[in-house]
Amino acid sequence: MIDSKDILFIVLAFCALWFTAFVCWLIWQMATLLRRANETVSDARVKLGRLEEALGSMRSRFEQAVCGAGIVTEAAKRVVEYVSERRGRGHDATEEEGVHRGKKSPKGHA
Repeated sequence: MIDSKDILFIVLAFCALWFTAFVCWLIWQMATLLRRANETVSDARVKLGRLEEALGSMRSRFEQAVCGAGIVTEAAKRVVEYVSERRGRGHDATEEEGVHRGKKSPKGHA
């Protein structure tokens, strides 16, 4: 017949079976979690790479715009200097130009 020691071994065998099933399920869940984490990290790396590429492109465009703005600023500075020189010479220069172009001076001399 079945004595108490045999019942103990049967119960221990079922406990070992359930413990083994639990450990297998736990390992499966950990593997799934780590796989998802790895996919998430891979996606984040791809997106960060795209972001870095976009920022690099924007940076190069900004640098080009700044260089262009520097050229435009220098040209505007020279135009302002030219205009201020022309105005700085006063009305005498404009009167002389009018005489040379065939215009009469305000004094009546041709």
